[in-house]
Amino acid sequence: MAKLKLKVSGDSMVASVILLDDGVYLKVDDVLAFLQSNGISYGISMETIRELCANVKFNTEIPIAYGKGPKVGDDGKVNILVRKEKVNYDTEKKVDLREVSNFLIVEANEKLAQIVPPSKGESGKDVYGKEIEGLIGKEAKCTVGKNAFIQDGYVIAKVSGELVFKREANDVLNIDVSEVKRIEGDIDYNIGNIRFPGSLVINGNIRAGFIVEAEQSIEIKGIVESATVIAGGEITVSGIKGAGKGIIRADTIKATFIENAEVEAKRNIYVKQAIINSKIKAGETVVVIGKNGKIIGGNIIAGNKIEADFLGSEMTVTTNLEVGVQPELNEELTILSSQIAIDLENLRKLSLILKGMVRLQNEGKLDQEKIEQYKRSLQTAKTLKDNLESNEKRLEEIKKIIESSENDGFILAKECVYPGVSITIHKRRFFPDRAMVKVMFMRVEDKIVLKGYSKD
Repeated sequence: MAKLKLKVSGDSMVASVILLDDGVYLKVDDVLAFLQSNGISYGISMETIRELCANVKFNTEIPIAYGKGPKVGDDGKVNILVRKEKVNYDTEKKVDLREVSNFLIVEANEKLAQIVPPSKGESGKDVYGKEIEGLIGKEAKCTVGKNAFIQDGYVIAKVSGELVFKREANDVLNIDVSEVKRIEGDIDYNIGNIRFPGSLVINGNIRAGFIVEAEQSIEIKGIVESATVIAGGEITVSGIKGAGKGIIRADTIKATFIENAEVEAKRNIYVKQAIINSKIKAGETVVVIGKNGKIIGGNIIAGNKIEADFLGSEMTVTTNLEVGVQPELNEELTILSSQIAIDLENLRKLSLILKGMVRLQNEGKLDQEKIEQYKRSLQTAKTLKDNLESNEKRLEEIKKIIESSENDGFILAKECVYPGVSITIHKRRFFPDRAMVKVMFMRVEDKIVLKGYSKD
C-alpha cells in the first residue's frame, strides 16, 4: 500500500491526506483503508479519492473528508393573540360605523401574546462521525410593562385596559396595558363609540349620537353634544349641550355649563356657570359654584342640596327644584308602588280563577288539562305572594329612610330666586310669588321655612 499521511483540522471538520512517493501504486481501497484505520468515517469524498488515484500528487495536502456543521434553529418570536375585529362591508346587513373601533381592549388575566422559545437546529457531524449538537436560535426580544406579566410562556394582562406596544432599544418589543386612554381630537366616525375599562382623556368634543363609556373617570376637554357618556367615576367636561337627547351619567360630574341635557350623578354635580332647561338628578348635591351662577328651567332633583346665585329668571321660567329624597330612592319607591298594585290586581284575578276550578273539582268536572292548569295557577299565585312580600318589605324600608331624613336638605339662592320656581322639600312645596334675595329654603316640622343667607 502507498504511504499516506493524515492531517485533521482543529475542529475535526476537515480531513486531508498527503501522498508520499514510495514507488507503490495508489489504489482507492488503500485510501479507504487508511482513512478507516485513522477513524475517519464521515463526509468522505469518493470523487476526490478517485481523482487522487488517477492523477497522483505527491507532498500535497488534499482535503478528502468534510464534516457537516450544525445548523442554527429558528429564532424565538412573539405571537400577538389579540386581534382587531374585521368589519365586513360586503354584506346586506347595515354596518353601524359608530361601532367600528381601532382600539385593542383587553380584560384582566387575558392572554395577550405567546412567547415562542427558539428552537435547536439540526445536528452536525465531524469527520470522525461524532455528532455535533445543533445551535439554538436567538431568544425573542420581549419585555412587559407594569400592567402585564409573563407566565408559562404567555404575556398576561394584570388589569383591563388598552393593549399597547412599544419598540425599545435593540428592537425589543414592550407589551403593556394602559388603564388610561388618551384620544386626540373629537369622538366621531373616525374614532367610533368607546367602551373602555379604565379612564379616558378626550382632547376634543363628543359628537351627537356617539356613546362613550368608561369604568373609571372621563375627562373631556371639549363639548358633549347630544351623546351618551357614562363613567363609573368622575366626569369632567367643558360643557354639555344635550339638545334634549343623550344622557350623562357618573358618580360625580363637573362641568362649565349644562344646557338642554339629561344629567345624573350618584353623588354630586358641580357647574361653574349655568344649568339651563335640563333634567338633573344627584344623590347628594347640585351646586352652581361660579359667581352669577344660574339654574334656569328644567327639573333639578338632589338628595341634600341645590345651590346657585340665581334660581329661575326674571322671565318667570318654570324651574322645578326638589331636595330631601335621593332620586334613586324616589324612583324605586314609585316603581315598587306600581308593581305592588299590579301584583295585587293579578293576585285578585288569579284567586277568582282558582275558586272556579275548586268548584269544578267538587262537581267532578275537572279534566286532566284543567288539573294541570290549576297546578300552574297555584304556582303563579305563590310566586306573586312571595314577590308581594318582598316588595312590601322593601317599600317600608324606603319609607323609613325617607322619614328619618325629613329635616335634611335645603335649597339656597345666594343672590335671588324668582317667581316661576317650584321649591319641593320632602314632598312639601313652596312657590315664590315675588323675587326673593339671599334666601335659604328648609323644611322644619312639616313646613317649608325661609331663612336669610349671608356669606359670613
